[in-house]
Amino acid sequence: MRCFRVWPVLAAVCLCVALGPLFAQTRVLREITFTGAPAYSQAELLAFIGLKRGGSATQQQIEDAAQRLGDTGLFEEVNFSGNDQGIVYTLKPAAASAMLPVRFGNFVWWQDEEIEQTLKARVPLYRADAVPTAGNMRDSIAAALTAMLAEKGVAGARVGSRLSSAGAGRPVDCVVFAIDSPAVIIRSLKLVDASPGMKVELERVVRDVAGHQWDEQTSYPDIASRVSDVYRNDGYLDIAVTKQEHSEPAVTAENIGLDVTATLSEGAQYHVSQLAWPGSEMMSAADFAKQTTLKPGAPASPAALRETLHLLTNAYGAKGYLDAKVLAPPAIDRVAHQVAYSISVEPGPQYHFRSVMWPSVSEAQAKAFDAAWKLKPGDVYDSLYPLKFLEDNAMLRSQGYRMNVVLRRDRNALAVDLSITFTKGGAAPPE
Repeated sequence: MRCFRVWPVLAAVCLCVALGPLFAQTRVLREITFTGAPAYSQAELLAFIGLKRGGSATQQQIEDAAQRLGDTGLFEEVNFSGNDQGIVYTLKPAAASAMLPVRFGNFVWWQDEEIEQTLKARVPLYRADAVPTAGNMRDSIAAALTAMLAEKGVAGARVGSRLSSAGAGRPVDCVVFAIDSPAVIIRSLKLVDASPGMKVELERVVRDVAGHQWDEQTSYPDIASRVSDVYRNDGYLDIAVTKQEHSEPAVTAENIGLDVTATLSEGAQYHVSQLAWPGSEMMSAADFAKQTTLKPGAPASPAALRETLHLLTNAYGAKGYLDAKVLAPPAIDRVAHQVAYSISVEPGPQYHFRSVMWPSVSEAQAKAFDAAWKLKPGDVYDSLYPLKFLEDNAMLRSQGYRMNVVLRRDRNALAVDLSITFTKGGAAPPE
């Protein structure tokens, strides 16, 4: 909360009556000084409030100047006091938690340094590392950015700001300014130095990226990640996106379009030299070799490896080992361009079934499901059984019902409690 305190004297209360009438008149301000805000120069603050040393001002103008300082959100308190020598404004800066650094999302005509220079010239008291979350400073910055866009011929642009964080669940760490309208989009993506054999697989990336909103911080990493995923899943483990750039913005009535170019360095394709699973009671080496998606000689695909290791996760989960960790550290031979995997499992504790609830169905339906449910309290829990239950229920399967299983593990009792709901367009199964 900002507090504005208006004191007609510097310190002595007894001077209130003597100096009070002077403030009701227009008076000459011999000195105007500011204390408590070393981040801002006296000249900056003086220029901002609009009063002049040696000039005249009324009580209302002095109060209005204090109000302007407080409205920025930069200060938690603005106090002023005065005597025959002039006015002193005492400022208490806003808490550090109320001040955030700034980020510019999609102002594609300028580098951040250029925007900084312009804002420092056009927005009084602006600091890139200290933009208040409250007050009107953000509005002033947005107005200056809007004016910059108008100078580039983007008439009627709307600039907004939002508080942002580095990821979901993380604290807010910056104020992002962006062009909300017209939308700034990726109009096209060109991948340079992609080999003919990979171009077909990359077409989906090119199609998916086109039309995406542009963001200076996230768009290039997103493109690099998408391209790299395609290559790595075909065994190109050394893929690198060496350069990314975009065209001059193309402004239309609908949007601001960018043509993006990414230059690639593919590297060699790696193949699997060994996929070693010694076997266990849960799955033998022979069964694993027969069912595995990833085979020796195939491209060393992380996606295929994950699918293959899921065989073991399911096998252990079917025997109650819900916390099983399947490990497959790669041994990469960068000369022969081969990868060997030695697979092991840390099974963890074994869980047993304890209870199941059917919250989306009637009491009669719940009794019918209980009767059909084969797992009994105390049985070793089978993580695949709920799916088997659905497959065995011809009515549910034929009518397209979906099952949502919420599993709660009691790690102290090593017990599993289930809550299973069925949906089909929001409806429950028929009686």
